[in-house]
Amino acid sequence: MLRRVSGVLLGLTLALVLLPSNVPAAAVPLLRAEWSASAVAAGWVVGAYLAGYSLAVLVVLPLTDRLSARWIIVGGTVLSLGASVALPLLAQDPWLAVAFRVAAGVGLAGVYMPGVRVVAATALPERRGLAVGLFVASFYLGSAASFLYAGLLLGDGWRGAMVSSTLVAALAIPLALAGARPLPVAGGRSVLDLSVLRSGELVRTIAAYSGHAWELFAARAWLSAFLAGVLVAHGATTADATGEAGRWSGLILAAGIPAVFAGGWASDHFGRVRTAFVMAIASGVLAVVFGLLGSAPWPLLLAVGFLYSGLIAADSAVYSTAVTELAPGAKVGSAQAIQAFLGFGAGSLGPPAAGLALDLGLGYPGVFAVAGAASIFGALPLLRDLRRRTAAG
Repeated sequence: MLRRVSGVLLGLTLALVLLPSNVPAAAVPLLRAEWSASAVAAGWVVGAYLAGYSLAVLVVLPLTDRLSARWIIVGGTVLSLGASVALPLLAQDPWLAVAFRVAAGVGLAGVYMPGVRVVAATALPERRGLAVGLFVASFYLGSAASFLYAGLLLGDGWRGAMVSSTLVAALAIPLALAGARPLPVAGGRSVLDLSVLRSGELVRTIAAYSGHAWELFAARAWLSAFLAGVLVAHGATTADATGEAGRWSGLILAAGIPAVFAGGWASDHFGRVRTAFVMAIASGVLAVVFGLLGSAPWPLLLAVGFLYSGLIAADSAVYSTAVTELAPGAKVGSAQAIQAFLGFGAGSLGPPAAGLALDLGLGYPGVFAVAGAASIFGALPLLRDLRRRTAAG
């Protein structure tokens, strides 16, 4: 029972910390208009959150091999929310906004992967994939709620939406204190241990995760702007289209929540590698299709969007679970740090790279092709492990 309660509280903590996170992505058309920003600059405002995360994990996650994850999670919660509320109050151009987003991402580094470690360590082995899936689903819940919240409040301006979402998210602080159960530390090094990269299977898993993260965050960054552009083409004003697109983006991303559960369950029953490979290839192909549907009927566009969202999300928990299993016990923190650094580093490059496709005149087909290609190419190295396991089985 305590295991379940701890996991639920940590999941709620993560979801609340993420509540302000996608307000800038939902408000991309408004930010570009206010700051006369290019698509690449707007992409960096979105992606900087992930860049801060990827840099911070190199320091934060190895500490969990020696120090209690509890205070790391609480401290990360406070830092992320502090930076999120400072952005709308102080930022007057894209690059100052980037600085605050980096700081907020640093705080997230103290919440997400340490939370995965706590959940994985306290779950029964035969249910670990599902348990981690439940926690990772909180990432999708918070991200979807962020778009939905922004869509409801953007009519009064993006700054107000950002401030109010952060104030609501402050509830995460007491939840983090209650949910982050102290764990016995493994006694490993408190600095990054690169020896974990001697495992080829671990390296290939991290490579596939990096392609997954690139696709996920590139698609998430430009989904709302894509939908808003379609609505404007049908006669809506930019302000109305931005709000409605934010609400639909929140609902579409919410489709990823049950998909994470399903992916975790499937990996428990059919294997981590097989599940991850199938989902990655399917989502990469559907990304290309989705980007081509800008002139399709609105119900068809939404239906494909819901399916695409589920496929992107389905393999998230699979990679996170696999890394905790493939790394030696005293080096799990270092393995997670490398996973998060490369994965979220790739994720931070996805939004501006997709924005460059837009600036180059390739339109949203180019944006989603850039996203989907990363998922496909990142997953191809898993074929080696899939063939080996099939032969052994």
